[in-house]
Amino acid sequence: MSTIYDVAELAGVSAKTVSRVVNEDKAVKTSTREKVLAAMAELDYRPNAQARQLRMGSKTSIGLLLEDPTSGYQGRFHHAMLSACMESRRYLAVELYEAGLADWQAYLDRFITDAGIRDMILLPTLCDFGPLKSFLKSRNINCILISPSTPDSHYASVAMDDRLAARDIVEYLFSLGHTRIAHIGGHPDHAASILRRNGFYEAYDAAGLSRPPADYMEQGTFLFKSGFEAAERLLALPERPTAIFAGNDEMAAATCSVAHKAGLRIPEDLSVIGFDDAPISSSVWPALTTVRQPYLEMARRSIEILDAAGDTVTASDRQVRHIIPHELIVRETTARL
Repeated sequence: MSTIYDVAELAGVSAKTVSRVVNEDKAVKTSTREKVLAAMAELDYRPNAQARQLRMGSKTSIGLLLEDPTSGYQGRFHHAMLSACMESRRYLAVELYEAGLADWQAYLDRFITDAGIRDMILLPTLCDFGPLKSFLKSRNINCILISPSTPDSHYASVAMDDRLAARDIVEYLFSLGHTRIAHIGGHPDHAASILRRNGFYEAYDAAGLSRPPADYMEQGTFLFKSGFEAAERLLALPERPTAIFAGNDEMAAATCSVAHKAGLRIPEDLSVIGFDDAPISSSVWPALTTVRQPYLEMARRSIEILDAAGDTVTASDRQVRHIIPHELIVRETTARL
């Protein structure tokens, strides 16, 4: 394995100069930088990441806790954070957080210490877990809360407007002539589920239309199975809906499966809309109309806020909530009535 001294010898410079190039010192001449980079490439030299982190200090590592890495939302956000960290030359340290773990504080303390974390991203529902936030404050960890249900005086938040996105979905269905629209909500413990249902109702109120009957409003859990069972109930109604807005793409895909099983054509007999633009939305047939969560933009904004923050967590009367615009992606599961 090549060392910094091998690179220095091949490039005809000192080891200190190689170190300055590795650490992107702007004072290094372009010609010298090019010689060092060429030597590094020829020798396949890889700087020691841990040593580099110690040199650069606490602003290098960002921690991310995942409760369910297999979920569409957390998986997509994880990927977005990896991309954003590559762009900003930060490192992402990821750990699994299991609810109910008896010694979770000691577990997280080891994670924070071993990975040298000073910054952290908290996704739903951890962004609303008071004991966790109190623990991180005690460790003086800077955090960004992603789509929290309530503001926090210590931490800024980054979110998309779930309420507005849901309203846009329903208004789009109105434009296609649908008024008998059913909704399969997400997990009741998630703030996004409540906001999306509120946006659903707001669209009806703004249009001066009566809200759908109670049996048009189903409760899911963001899981495929819950969407399947809810869609079965909705499509068995005496007056079935002409469109279904599911709280995420997995439940929307499940709705399509139930419709196919019942012999209904999509979108001729039933329009279906999901939420998130997860991979399943473009891999099922027909491809789902959905709302695209701005994952990468949210990840980038989170890093920008952390980069601008100091090394000390400071409280304020009102932390800023950064709203990132969403996008309605029209595909094959919606049509004019």
